[in-house]
Amino acid sequence: MYVVEDLPKLPLWRQLLMVAMAIAMALTIFLSLLAPPGGAKLELRPPAPDAARCAEGERANCLGGTAQVIVVAPAPAAAAAPAAAGASAGAAKP
Repeated sequence: MYVVEDLPKLPLWRQLLMVAMAIAMALTIFLSLLAPPGGAKLELRPPAPDAARCAEGERANCLGGTAQVIVVAPAPAAAAAPAAAGASAGAAKP
């Protein structure tokens, strides 16, 4: 087992380097806690001049309105029900 006396003494420049690195790290952590969260603030670009904004009560074909969405119909529930019913009925019998 090592004893403190067995270890070689570090040069003065290395001791000063470790102290400087510790101070720099503490200062970096402290300043990062003071900085507000978030990244760079991006400026919002205005809409293209040819895009018409929605007028009062308008909801379609304008900027800020609703869009038409095509959704695939869900699978019929009757196809999955017999398999689930058969499995649970077989498991219920002793």
